[in-house]
Amino acid sequence: MPSKLFLIASTLFLGVLGIGGSFAPTESLALAGVEPSVEVSFIFQMMGGLYLGFAMLNWMNRNAPVGGIYGRPLLTANLIHFLIVSLMLIKHVIDGAGNGLILLCVLYTSFAVGFGLLQFMDPTRKSVKTG
Repeated sequence: MPSKLFLIASTLFLGVLGIGGSFAPTESLALAGVEPSVEVSFIFQMMGGLYLGFAMLNWMNRNAPVGGIYGRPLLTANLIHFLIVSLMLIKHVIDGAGNGLILLCVLYTSFAVGFGLLQFMDPTRKSVKTG
């Protein structure tokens, strides 16, 4: 998948999570099966703002060259975010989490792998560097 389409896909994914977290934290938490206390809703709403910020960062860089040395800060920030959350989700899935978490785990892991591959991709040749 070209880097532009990948950044657009991650924008949509993070945007949906960010809108849900920012504007409907209680409903989003209830949908996830979490008891929506005031404190948890507050933290979830802050997380929604972070996700919207990441979504906008990806959206505004969708036309920039990305791969190799180009866009390294953008790729590294996304890779760290998606990798850490995917590892956390993998742990919960192994511990017996529900089907909704499995889907989220697959999506997060896919984005983590994609951003990892983009780190080593030459944006002019669209191939992965091997040496």
